[in-house]
Amino acid sequence: MFSEPNELLKAARDAAGMTQAEVAERANAQVEAATSKPGAMDADYVGKLERGIHRWPNRDYRRALREVLHAASDADLGFFNPRSRTVTVVRSPQPESGGDDVERKTFLRVLAGSVAGMVLSDPLSEFTARAASANAGRRIGGIEVQQIQQMARMFANQDHLYGGGLSAQGVLTQLSTASELLEGRFASETVRQQLFSAVADLADTAGGMCFDAGTHQHAERCFRFSVGCATEAGDWSLRAKALSGLANLSVHRSQQDDALRDDALRKTREDEALSFAEMALVRADRLTPVARSVMHTRHARALGIAQPGREADCFAALDTAARSFTQRNGDEPAWIAYYDEPHLARDSGRALLGLALNGGSYSQAKDHLAAAVSRFPSGYTRGKVLAMANLATLTMARDDPMHAIALGSEAVAAASSVRSDRVLDALRQLRNAGRQYGRVPPVRELNQRVDALLRVTAV
Repeated sequence: MFSEPNELLKAARDAAGMTQAEVAERANAQVEAATSKPGAMDADYVGKLERGIHRWPNRDYRRALREVLHAASDADLGFFNPRSRTVTVVRSPQPESGGDDVERKTFLRVLAGSVAGMVLSDPLSEFTARAASANAGRRIGGIEVQQIQQMARMFANQDHLYGGGLSAQGVLTQLSTASELLEGRFASETVRQQLFSAVADLADTAGGMCFDAGTHQHAERCFRFSVGCATEAGDWSLRAKALSGLANLSVHRSQQDDALRDDALRKTREDEALSFAEMALVRADRLTPVARSVMHTRHARALGIAQPGREADCFAALDTAARSFTQRNGDEPAWIAYYDEPHLARDSGRALLGLALNGGSYSQAKDHLAAAVSRFPSGYTRGKVLAMANLATLTMARDDPMHAIALGSEAVAAASSVRSDRVLDALRQLRNAGRQYGRVPPVRELNQRVDALLRVTAV
């Protein structure tokens, strides 16, 4: 392994004024534009390039990095082709041919190792050893695919009903086990693609549940793993879904950074959210109508926090989402079969919430959220509570505090059966919005109920 730092690459990045994550995201976009295949780089990978751990990325990556960093040649970025390179996964020389495959498999193994909770000094070798031990000679067929698909739906249903707080650790354990199957022998190439797609589904579900449980680093790793598996499977809709999960996570983190008054970090999160949301819409023509609609609502939400001057773009994205939804034909994947008009109204209202709380259009945000609350289907408690808490916050901040008390009281009562950090965060927003009416006894009483709930149900 090379230990000499790649100072040329780091200098080029510093001159461009970009973080490692920004370089990775922009380079991935260049790879996708050139090859129609998503790049798999992340900040960790760019860091390894800068530390000299990898000196010769594959051809598409080198070209993308040259374009992003405005370099005339590979040598200008400190890249050179050694006679052989040591691949940390197998600890043996690997020829340059097949480099794309090596990069892809290394990326997946790194993330699979991280979601398995490994913190050893060499997670790649450990993951390989675990996979080889568990699946030596095992033939993977349709039954394994079915089991993982059913597992993903079971956990997703649990998440919709009760939130991710109670089941996040369980889904991570199952994801760790499922990820080991990716190293097995497959009955056919079709089965292999189906398995990667099923694991991507489970990883995305795990990411959402970890997000809901407030374990954001775990959520990010799961979402990134899902992107890698979906890319390997050629499943564009699942890839977009996982990227939209990363976008929502960045939106949430930006709000936390705003509360901490860390303006620089908040701006970074806002940029991340927009980048992930726009990556999810690459080749939107390959997405099913409902999946495309969901991605546009996520894009709208990222635009809604990208102040100033993106309000019109936010509304345009929601209009596109609504048009896409009307084109649904029932031919949607199982993981999005639940998505109906109330879910679309909820997501549209949440996309407009930030704008409305900061003096933007109030009526449309209110109408969307009210429609979601009144029509939300049973079995989706967490989603309905989120909509109720958001509507109560908006009503408290912009309209009628007494009406907000009724909405907030209903949200607090319903939230007692949910274990969701996102729900608790929405209730904190409600409490903060009510502070301007601190002398009004009913508002003070509602805030006390919120505080009591936060104490006993914190995830």
